[in-house]
Amino acid sequence: MLLLSAARPTDPTENIGEWHWWYQDEQGAFTSGAVGAEELIGFVEAHPNWFERPDRVALVLPSADVVYLSVNVPGRTANSVRQALPFALEEFITSDVEDVHIAHQPIRPGEPVGCAIIDADRLTEWLRPLLDAGITAGSAFSQAELIRPQDSDSVLLFEQDQVLVVTSDQDALIDRDAVPGILDALTTATITSVGGELSELELGQISSAPEQIIVQTAPLDYLAQRLVAAGIGVKGNSAPLNLLQGSFAVRFEDRGVMARWRRALALAAVWIAVATGGLAAQGLWYEHQANARTTENFAAFETLFPGDSLPVTTTRLQRRLASKIGSTEAAEDSLSMMDLMLRTTSVLGPNSELQSLRFRAKQMELTADVLISGFDELDAIKNRSREAGILVEISDATAERNRVRARLKGTYL
Repeated sequence: MLLLSAARPTDPTENIGEWHWWYQDEQGAFTSGAVGAEELIGFVEAHPNWFERPDRVALVLPSADVVYLSVNVPGRTANSVRQALPFALEEFITSDVEDVHIAHQPIRPGEPVGCAIIDADRLTEWLRPLLDAGITAGSAFSQAELIRPQDSDSVLLFEQDQVLVVTSDQDALIDRDAVPGILDALTTATITSVGGELSELELGQISSAPEQIIVQTAPLDYLAQRLVAAGIGVKGNSAPLNLLQGSFAVRFEDRGVMARWRRALALAAVWIAVATGGLAAQGLWYEHQANARTTENFAAFETLFPGDSLPVTTTRLQRRLASKIGSTEAAEDSLSMMDLMLRTTSVLGPNSELQSLRFRAKQMELTADVLISGFDELDAIKNRSREAGILVEISDATAERNRVRARLKGTYL
């Protein structure tokens, strides 16, 4: 993470002054220093990997440029509260509401909304030197926002002959000699002093006799530590209020491991959606084809059997067709059996006696058990069968008293 803070005196409209920086690497080690405003471009070129991810670059602005307000805005939904917010703030600011940029904490209807207000042109001026140097900051905070307490305590940030006094709902940059009077009016119980401390004489002027906690860490280091503890990009009412919202919000590509997983899952979801859509389209096409074939089948049935009533469902149509086809096949088998039987029996002699008949439709074969006058009659039967267009085979022939029992198999030639 890289934290940039303008060192006074710095005028963002001119390329003068100095910038303080604080950098923490992925392993947690940090370094800090200062760079002249005119040397920012060279600073970026010397540390290109520091500026690759805007979400790890933060800008700290003087609290004198930012006004913090907490207002109650009527509305049943977050969207209605957001639309009414500029009108609710208009009575608390001296500038036209169209000329200011309003950043706010997450909106929850029925709860006060914390807002940070800054002149839009002033915010643009602060960002321009960084953009000219190739730096894209993903977040920007006021000094007060990074040290704002969540309870009734007060935090003091000492800046030469002035002190930034911050409470949970307000902040102000005041002269050093006015600090005791302000703290006495706040009736604070605990004071956290950063970059300096109140003397015993100054503490004696505060009637509530507050306890003073002195932070020995350098101001910029303390601000950076507070930001790291809160987490850049953390959402919620307890997180520092990022000024870069709305038209100033930075869009950047997250290249972390989780981002790669999210992109992979998103790509997989797209492919699944495409496959699902393809299967759905294929199913619709098959359904269309099936409906077309069903229509053709009904039309064919009506053409083939004009005297029959048209079936209502496809299942009934199938049954009717099966019945029609089955009865036709049975009729054909019956005709074939009668013809083959007549031909086979016609080749028998006048003294022959038919004992039994068996017909196999698939093989078109007729088996007959007969009693004939003798073995000589077998050759005569074979000769007559060829003339009748059938082939008679003798599968068995045995003498029985004064006659011969024979088994004949007749088939078409």
